[in-house]
Amino acid sequence: MTQLYDAKFFSSRLLGQSRFFDRAGAVIDIEWTENNQQIAATFAEELNKLLAKLPVKEYEVKTLVFSNGFNVALSYPYDLLMVACEILDWVWADITDLFDLERPVNLQRSVRRFKKIIAENQKLILRKIYNKAIEQKVNFFVNKDVIVLGSGIYQFKAKLNKILKLGDIPWKKIKDIPMVLITGTNGKTTTTRLTEFICRKSGLKSGYCSTDWVMINGKLVSEGDLSGPSGHQFVLSSPKVEVAILEVARGGMIKRGLLPNYAKAATVTNIAYDHIGQNGIENLNDLAAAKGIVYSGLKDDGIAIINLDDKHITALPVSHRKAFLSTKLDEKKIDKYLNKDNFVVFLDGKSIILKTANERHVLNQIDEIPVTVNGLATYNYENVLHAVSLSYCLGVEPKKIIRGLAKFGGDDKSNFGRWNYYSSVNHGHLVVDIAHNPAGLESVLNLAGGFRKLHNVKGKFGLMYGNTADRRDTMPEIADIIIRHNVDYVVIKEFQESLRGSQPGEMPEAFKQVLIKKGYPAKKIKVIPNEVEAVQHILGTSKANDMNILCSHELITDVSRLLKDTIKAEQAR
Repeated sequence: MTQLYDAKFFSSRLLGQSRFFDRAGAVIDIEWTENNQQIAATFAEELNKLLAKLPVKEYEVKTLVFSNGFNVALSYPYDLLMVACEILDWVWADITDLFDLERPVNLQRSVRRFKKIIAENQKLILRKIYNKAIEQKVNFFVNKDVIVLGSGIYQFKAKLNKILKLGDIPWKKIKDIPMVLITGTNGKTTTTRLTEFICRKSGLKSGYCSTDWVMINGKLVSEGDLSGPSGHQFVLSSPKVEVAILEVARGGMIKRGLLPNYAKAATVTNIAYDHIGQNGIENLNDLAAAKGIVYSGLKDDGIAIINLDDKHITALPVSHRKAFLSTKLDEKKIDKYLNKDNFVVFLDGKSIILKTANERHVLNQIDEIPVTVNGLATYNYENVLHAVSLSYCLGVEPKKIIRGLAKFGGDDKSNFGRWNYYSSVNHGHLVVDIAHNPAGLESVLNLAGGFRKLHNVKGKFGLMYGNTADRRDTMPEIADIIIRHNVDYVVIKEFQESLRGSQPGEMPEAFKQVLIKKGYPAKKIKVIPNEVEAVQHILGTSKANDMNILCSHELITDVSRLLKDTIKAEQAR
């Protein structure tokens, strides 16, 4: 007998494209490890029995089974998405009783219940508007009782109770602003910010969202992780925005779908080990497929930007026309991908080249762009090429792209949390970065090694780092990276606001033991869970020729302020 009652689960609306459907729906995620195929099949069978008896006849059920759980997804009318979630939760309760208590499903009771709920909650005009928006190929959002059709400066906005029929909407005047979608394991926020900067400096009124905030034309309007549907809607429903640059998080796409559609371009920056074992992502191919949903958000003539240096991205089945970039292929090799309908972006020595079938534009020298830190931040080469490609798709002329690349800084004002460098007379070289996975840490430590060599920094090399519980499996690789880069001491911090199933103190101690097991000396490790307190300790022990990499996350604003205040106090003496 099972104990499905103890299984963790949640249901959510799918507001747009997802790995299940090309339109709205709902999904329930079940965490369970036994007889998943049988349980999922039974769930789908009982769900279909119920749906067949209900008045809504336009629906579809899909399942996705994986090693530690399964999803059941339901495509349903837009106005009944919350009802769809309730249906999924209700059927799951029936399934737990069936397997745990051997209690038969009472189908008639369920039918009576949901006929009543559907009658009370359906809004047929909302359903018609949603379907018409899909037919017209314009974006559609709902915020409480307000609907938004189209986006930015071309949007139509009205209270739903003011729309009595489809003819009340001026469909011919509604359209979407140019927008691009950006996802990937690493580099997506830098690519987003750089693309937005190039567009804004070219004279376009821009809006962008990321894991940090929403900005409209360079002004902060909301803070938080806004790389999902909420952030996308925030940007696209702003009436001042002419172009939108939207960072898209993997978690948002999986749990809530891809809200924006009809983008001019989309890109996946790269695929690296992260989030494996979560939400049915069991390997890098699964991760690439999940992130590749952004390509489904393209308009019919939109462009999929393909990173030729990443085999997981090139293997994705993309039906739209493609443009290509590479930091590795020379001109002769990348020319094979060029045709009259696309373009390629690559490096010719240190020169960034943007090439179409008829033109060859020589842009900046890659090592002269501030964000590459004198060419040492090689991981940003890829981000720069993505930004060039996306900006070009948004209509920015090459000469304006050159200007934007040259002016985008490598400091916390331009690219907060990404290699933010501080120089202290007493405490040496201090870098704040959000590196949080093996690929990110490897890149930052490689850059630090090049920086130390270039600037003859011969003092101690320290690191503040911590792991979330859902990245526990990466700790051995992180330890190998730390040892390989000859880090002199490690201060382990904790994600105190994101325990993700762990107990306070559990993850720092676990990471400490992994480091020791790998051969890193225990005397060189110190556990200080609070990020600010950890940095205060580092400042109290570091000297003028030391360098410390501070991987800060939850308290990154406070950490940055502490460093600025410390340096300001030094200068005042």
